[in-house]
Amino acid sequence: MYASINPFNHQKIADFPFHSYPDLTVSQNAFRFWKNLSLEERGEQLKKVAAVLRKNKLQYAQLITLEMGKPLREAEYEIDKTITAFDFYLADAPQLLAHKGTKSNASKSYVRHDPLGIIFSIMPWNFPFWQVFRFAVPTLISGNVTILKHAPNVPQCAAAIEDAFHEAGLLDGIFKNYYLCNEDAAKLIADEQVRGLSFTGSDATGSHLASLAGKHIKKCVMELGGNDAFIVLADAEIEATVAGAIKSRSINTGQACNGAKRFLVEEKIAANFTKQLIAAVQQLKQGNPLDEGTQVGPLARRDLADKVEKQIQATVQSGATAHYGDNAFTGQGNFVTPVVLTNVNPKSTAFTEEIFGPVWSIAIVQNANEAIYLANQSQYGLAASIWSKNTALAEKMAAELETGNVFINDIVKSDPRMPFGGIKQSGFGRELGEEGLKEFVNIKTVYIK
Repeated sequence: MYASINPFNHQKIADFPFHSYPDLTVSQNAFRFWKNLSLEERGEQLKKVAAVLRKNKLQYAQLITLEMGKPLREAEYEIDKTITAFDFYLADAPQLLAHKGTKSNASKSYVRHDPLGIIFSIMPWNFPFWQVFRFAVPTLISGNVTILKHAPNVPQCAAAIEDAFHEAGLLDGIFKNYYLCNEDAAKLIADEQVRGLSFTGSDATGSHLASLAGKHIKKCVMELGGNDAFIVLADAEIEATVAGAIKSRSINTGQACNGAKRFLVEEKIAANFTKQLIAAVQQLKQGNPLDEGTQVGPLARRDLADKVEKQIQATVQSGATAHYGDNAFTGQGNFVTPVVLTNVNPKSTAFTEEIFGPVWSIAIVQNANEAIYLANQSQYGLAASIWSKNTALAEKMAAELETGNVFINDIVKSDPRMPFGGIKQSGFGRELGEEGLKEFVNIKTVYIK
């Protein structure tokens, strides 16, 4: 059963029963039509979907907030960001997917990029539109068709996304949403008509799904958890760095895989940075995510909030100090009061586990080398940021960090123009950029003598 429950007041909005197993002939018929369109023709149709997103922006943003609880202004930004995926791929995909001539002993040889067929996606609740479209736009523009199994707590967002394709006039089957039970999702991965899988979510679930895909020799992309290091060197611009720390960790109420989690601060400025960070965190306004002034909303589900509270307490029990503000929100929703944890040691829960909530965990380091060492002491390898006026040193450090993304003097964020993904337990494969565009195509050599 899928259920839409408001995280702010626990009001159940609607239930949605599981669909039966998908009729894949609908998707197969759509694929035969879609792959035979020129890339430019596919682009023109997808442009209509982007127009629907623009037209219905506020409606979609309110739906996001009602189902998963992020502040409305962030939900509106999510729709804006979603449209950037269309902007990039509609402009650049024709060049990126063009036949590429190569030198060989043939009279003519080249590489072409052909679609694979039906690509199955299993997507998370934390960015219910952006995560879907950052997979779907490059996958569709290259000629594939897609099936979506969205998170069970955002069923109305899932339905709205499919409706956007219908409103834009695209053929049924090019993008399909199904409310699937886990058993049918596993059957879909095994089905010979499905040619690939994209998953964003936890590393535990990703490990299981990747093993299913591997068993059936299916191409897959895994975008999993993160425990990103936010490295602050002694010469960092403190005010800008604190602002970055607030934004990176508070966005989506801390429920972002690429949000900063572990703050590794050089000892020389640790006291000043910590003081300013605590003051800024204590000023964050919690409340109804539909109110314009709200900066931190409820977490998406009660069980998620309970888990974060347990992780905070476990870290405190291991020697950390919790710095809360005096303005804790007392509503009935899934709220976790924003908190800065100091004296966090590398063996504590806040250092070793991903905390999906508004928690800033600070550990002091002696120098850049210790920062690199501790940053790499994680099972995850999604991203890291480095804050320093010495960008030459920061670039050298970037080469040593075991992550898929490194941002210098800015927060980590996904951008349609650049590949995004991780290593280690953060997964494999890439979304976005040229690399993401080519994850679900057959890179085919053609040799003519």
